[in-house]
Amino acid sequence: MLSPQILTQGTNSALLEDGRLVITTTSARTVIPLAAVRDVRLEPEHETSLKVVLTDEAVYWIKGGNPTATGVFLTALTTALPEVRDPAGSALVTVEGDPGAIPWPKVLAWGGGFVAAYTAYVWWTAVAHGGAMAVLAFIAGFGTLFGLACVFGIASDLRDRWILRRRGITVRATEEFYPNGKRSQYYKFTDLNGNEHSQRGRNNLFPHITVVYDPQAPGRHIHRLWLPIVITRYFFGSLAALGVLALGLWGVLAPYL
Repeated sequence: MLSPQILTQGTNSALLEDGRLVITTTSARTVIPLAAVRDVRLEPEHETSLKVVLTDEAVYWIKGGNPTATGVFLTALTTALPEVRDPAGSALVTVEGDPGAIPWPKVLAWGGGFVAAYTAYVWWTAVAHGGAMAVLAFIAGFGTLFGLACVFGIASDLRDRWILRRRGITVRATEEFYPNGKRSQYYKFTDLNGNEHSQRGRNNLFPHITVVYDPQAPGRHIHRLWLPIVITRYFFGSLAALGVLALGLWGVLAPYL
């Protein structure tokens, strides 16, 4: 069975599922039943633009990243169109806000603000304390960000482990294989609702591993390991993360101490 086709350009995507076309942008998710589509055309002036015309003449546009992917998606979408179409057209289309969409305007605004503040800080350090201190502050800023990311990552993992310790369900996961028979790095398990999930294994030497997952949010799951290994890993990981963060903060603040 072929995997569903996805046509992407930047943060926008179009997914061809069974019986419907799902167009996702940074702000909305549009679901178009294939029965509402009259035809799909490749625009001559744009090799990566598809024009989706509905049965009531409403038009939607899909943009792809390259001509090859666009052509393959066009063929797959045209082949999937049913013989009998619904004249209701756009009345069958549903548009909703995408809760998983990345708010790019806010991300870019915060990113631009951070870059401006960071540039001003390095410039001021160079003016007030010389070029050597400016270089130190520049490098230390990245170290601080990396240390913060590591600390937050460890804190998030520890929170998940605390939640799973309180209400987690333990199951046995079975190794996964690629279609060519090669063993993958993942193990699969099924939750109480019959949904299948994958857990990355620390090694793939064994046919089964033990996984703990949250029945209230099955996407939260971990590979259950021997407690001394977990303690050792988080102890030294925390020391390393805090050390990098401390060094980064020292470098940032050194010119002013």
